[in-house]
Amino acid sequence: MKYWLRCSGVFATVSILCASSFAEPETVTLYYWGNDNFDQNDVLSSLDLIQAFEVLHDGSDGKPRIKVVMGQSGSIDRTADSQRLLCAIAGGDPPDVVWFDRFAIGEWALRKAFLPLQEFIEEDLRVRPKDPFTLRKEQFYPACWEEASYEGVLYGVPDSCDNRALFYNLDVLDKFSEELIAAGCVDPSDPGKVGPPRTWTQLREACRILTAEKPGGDLVRIGFLPHSPNFGNSWLYIYAWLNGGSFLSADGRTCTLNSPLVAEALSYVTGLYDIQGGTTKVLAFQTSGMTADLDPFMSGKIAMKIDGNWYVTTIANTRRDLRFGVALAPASEGNERVGWCGGFAFVIPKGCKHPREAWEFIRFMESQQAFKIKADAGKQIANAGGNVFIPSMSARRDINEWAMNEYVYSDPGIGAKYKDAVRVFAESMETSRFRPVTPVGQILWNEQVRAMENGIYKKYLAEDVRGNAQRALDESAALVQRELDRLYHPVEYPEFDFRPVVLGYLGLLLVGTAGLYVFFGRRSKAAGYFRKEFYAGYLFASPWFIGFAVFGGGPIFFSLVMSFSQYDVFNPPKFVGFANYVNLVTNDPLFYKSLWNTVYMGLSVPVGMVVGLGIAMLLSREVRGMGVYRTIFYLPAVMPAVAASILWLWIFNPQEGVLNSVLGQFGVPNIKWLQDEAWSKPALIIMIVWGAGGSMIIWLAGLKGIPQHLYEAAELDGAGPLLRFRHVTIPMLSPYILFNLIMGLIGTFQVFTQAYIMTRGGPLDSTLFYVYALFNNAFRYMKMGYASAMAWILFAIVLLLTVWQIRLSRRWVHYESSNE
Repeated sequence: MKYWLRCSGVFATVSILCASSFAEPETVTLYYWGNDNFDQNDVLSSLDLIQAFEVLHDGSDGKPRIKVVMGQSGSIDRTADSQRLLCAIAGGDPPDVVWFDRFAIGEWALRKAFLPLQEFIEEDLRVRPKDPFTLRKEQFYPACWEEASYEGVLYGVPDSCDNRALFYNLDVLDKFSEELIAAGCVDPSDPGKVGPPRTWTQLREACRILTAEKPGGDLVRIGFLPHSPNFGNSWLYIYAWLNGGSFLSADGRTCTLNSPLVAEALSYVTGLYDIQGGTTKVLAFQTSGMTADLDPFMSGKIAMKIDGNWYVTTIANTRRDLRFGVALAPASEGNERVGWCGGFAFVIPKGCKHPREAWEFIRFMESQQAFKIKADAGKQIANAGGNVFIPSMSARRDINEWAMNEYVYSDPGIGAKYKDAVRVFAESMETSRFRPVTPVGQILWNEQVRAMENGIYKKYLAEDVRGNAQRALDESAALVQRELDRLYHPVEYPEFDFRPVVLGYLGLLLVGTAGLYVFFGRRSKAAGYFRKEFYAGYLFASPWFIGFAVFGGGPIFFSLVMSFSQYDVFNPPKFVGFANYVNLVTNDPLFYKSLWNTVYMGLSVPVGMVVGLGIAMLLSREVRGMGVYRTIFYLPAVMPAVAASILWLWIFNPQEGVLNSVLGQFGVPNIKWLQDEAWSKPALIIMIVWGAGGSMIIWLAGLKGIPQHLYEAAELDGAGPLLRFRHVTIPMLSPYILFNLIMGLIGTFQVFTQAYIMTRGGPLDSTLFYVYALFNNAFRYMKMGYASAMAWILFAIVLLLTVWQIRLSRRWVHYESSNE
């Protein structure tokens, strides 16, 4: 018996050891937020990359098996508006790897939202220097590496890479070759042949020569598109660099946005607009077509523009017969012609669960093997559709040189003009500039856009271009400098202690509950028999009360507390008292601008009410097919705001839009709806009134509720249609008027989507509404305390207006049950 037990034990031990040797390895799930918002090809190639990475890390080497789950992008529309990532980090559940805009790394690194990657690289160089996946600084272009670093520490591994240069339409240039050659625009290799301008003087002359107008004054063609909010990719940044200017001091503590060199660059750009007919006319003209056959550059409506290397592929697959060229953008006399580099990087957010595995994934994604997998997949997809394949550039110079030779320069199916264009972008990467790495990067970007618009539209001094540019830059530089001082020279405020806040809120709930119990308890005593039913009612309603107290009242109370704090989500809030409110009222010019823009939009309320009531009166008649008409008029009210905004972008198109075409039949000249400061808000009001079908339903219900005998009595007294409308319809609809007025004003103070989609707050901040400014402070500048103060000011304004309307309503609102 003992012998059998001993053998059984040995057998069991051997069985366990054997089973353990064949056990599944530990699996680590890695969450990756990539670049896969819209492009199906990106999704497919990313899945190929993930599959290849998982094969390399299948656990066969004794290490944990890594499984990658790919999620959405960390930002909206592949921009630095990274609300998704912000919420993930703040909620304590961030992804392990994020494909992130290098431009925004500096401000997130200051707030310690990303892990520094320097130690990972140093460890690899020390432990596995010969590993093909080991990364080295010298492999990357300087601009890409520096843009992904903050104060000498690497926070992101550069991945994609783009560059910007001058595109010129040779068909247009050849038509004016003699004049252009006389102006110095010649091909350096052949002085007798026309070429692109290389200096600002030559560019100015080319604009004058190439721009053409119709007899009525409308543009037919513009020589050069200086500023490209919708078409192309040029901003004040590149003009300042081409003039030797900069936007920050060497230590990053001082904003030099208003330096003389930058002011000179802005003055030059304004002059280019003046030569071609003015800012409003040029920007309106370039919106006449955006893609394919309507592309204004490919159709010859724009002779030259600054754009990115991705546009070469667009031309190759849209207008393969187009004669074009690419050169570095012209610089001011004596300065170097340079490109402008941008792109994305891989970062590891703070608080992720698997940083070591995340680094392994980044190493693989940055390898030549990964680039080849993605490029081969892209080439197969392009060739299957009969398109030309030109790979995107890599931030690694060794991979980029290999890829261009492998897929472009050695491919006989790609024309010489495309190879020459790609070579310009690739070779200029060594000297390309990049946006300043700073914790105020987003504010600096927005302010250079604002300063440029104020300059080219001559907002301040119409007759003094240089003076106007300097004033616009001074105003924006002061705002950026104030933010730099706040970050680099902070006032020592005490940290918030959340315990008294939570206890205070719980105490407030207890006191409020006790007060309600006492108040309603006294009233329920008079109910006698029904007193128990009162308690039962409270019991059944308690889930709603508890839900509101936790999920509604809690956040409301929290935002009130945060309005007295300095809070960026990543770090503990600090108590600042009334500083946020004081700064809003005394130091923030955009506060008053956004508030005025919002108040102006209040005009849409009475206009919308009149239109809605008019439609309701027409649809209140009982005729055949009325249900169909009511549905048609109601449809705009249920259309998604984003879809409606895109639709109205085409309607408001100044050159090809339906609205201007109709108005033109009556002799009305083209209106630059969304490109003109004076017309941008009226345009949005027209769009809002278009959705008056929502209020039409309420008006229709009110009209159906008016007793018919009141109209009959008024008619017997000799009242005509107008008198019946004035003395019967309006008084009986007064409760509905009050409701629509209150809800309309509340909706007006919440307008956001139209400006966010259609105008981005421009031109000249004319559509920067209050909620849009609040959104910028909260999610772009990460000033949550400041945004909370704005929210409570908005709440106070809406509350006062609502109370005021309700008090005034006692004088004019008629209720049918009223004893008066």
